[in-house]
Amino acid sequence: MKVSIIMGRGIEGCGVTKFTVEQTKWLEKNGHEYTVYASSDKHWTRKKAHEMNGVVELKFADPQAVDKMIAGCNTSDVVIINSLPSARSEASSHISKGHPELAVMQFKRAIEQINKPITLIQHDHSSIAIRRNAGLHECVEKASVLFGHSPINDFARMIAPDQGGLQDFLGDDTPIKTVTSFQPGMDFDSLRAKYWKPITEQDALHNKWIGRTTPWKGYKQMFKFHNEHLMPTGYMTTFEGIEKSPAYIVFRELSPFNAHLTGPTIASVDLSNAYGDLAYVFGPYVNDPMLERMSRVGFGYQLSLLDPRYIHRSIEYTHCEVVCTGAVPVFRKKYGERCTHRKHGDKLIDCKNTGTIWLDDDDMLPAFQLLDKLAKDDAMRDDYREQAFEFYRDHQDSEYTFAEMMTTIKGTL
Repeated sequence: MKVSIIMGRGIEGCGVTKFTVEQTKWLEKNGHEYTVYASSDKHWTRKKAHEMNGVVELKFADPQAVDKMIAGCNTSDVVIINSLPSARSEASSHISKGHPELAVMQFKRAIEQINKPITLIQHDHSSIAIRRNAGLHECVEKASVLFGHSPINDFARMIAPDQGGLQDFLGDDTPIKTVTSFQPGMDFDSLRAKYWKPITEQDALHNKWIGRTTPWKGYKQMFKFHNEHLMPTGYMTTFEGIEKSPAYIVFRELSPFNAHLTGPTIASVDLSNAYGDLAYVFGPYVNDPMLERMSRVGFGYQLSLLDPRYIHRSIEYTHCEVVCTGAVPVFRKKYGERCTHRKHGDKLIDCKNTGTIWLDDDDMLPAFQLLDKLAKDDAMRDDYREQAFEFYRDHQDSEYTFAEMMTTIKGTL
């Protein structure tokens, strides 16, 4: 099968970019041809966070470039839209930094003139984020398949007329459609082969949190766990991914920390005095060297939490990356209570042999006691990380998740 993929938002360097990287790896591995078209109309600070090959970058504001994309898409068997351009909005006389109006117009023209079946994958969770997507109406009308993280999230509720109604959002003439849930797949085995280290090469006293300067990523909980349990007992904590966005004002007020957001990179910072000290906080990372660093720590933290209606079966790529590098995963207990395992059908928290330390917001001591025990026992820690790898591989490996998506897509051709 020949597949065209459109990244209408461009290479933003976060979840959709990682999804596209893993999606194309799966397509190539399974004998499919593909071309990725990515908007270059807007600059993204994390653009170089992930290594991407074979991407055709173009300005949607250039009609001739868009003509070439349309022609390429019309030679495909299916067109998959991984993201939409960002819409500009006016608020208090300030225009948000969305894609240029001409770029949005040309994107809509492309959707209209593509004559192959279209699949739309909606990665955004909340209605606020979804409404910032330009061309959503056009894509929903044209798409044969709609994917979302959950069959009951805000996108699904916008689509289903008996749950709030797409008609109110997009117009009465929009055809009634449904949303199929998906999971962002990852090639677990290839990441393990590249990064996994012997247990003796890991620093069992080093704890690493990865994320962004966004409250739901759980940096508040990481500060609390470090300050109350890790720091007093001689452990080290590093944060990676914190950028000086407007949200940084709130972040810096939560706790004192050693800031290294600008200047020397983390690789050149002396961490020998970080044990038992305040947390060390670093800026946005490039994915590959960050994963190499994660592979050398004892414990990796992904403390995101979303409303239950946004989760269904999906865990984030950063959850998977912690597991694939061989660090023992420390995840939010409430996330485990809300996410259902793909294979077992139970909530993650209720499954056996997860290899996971579940961090309870309200009582962090049990998580620390288990962590402290694992840090002092290499054999036990090694067993935990092996359990975690098998458990989450069964849950979200691309071998299963992208295959499920492609089966759904083929069913509409």
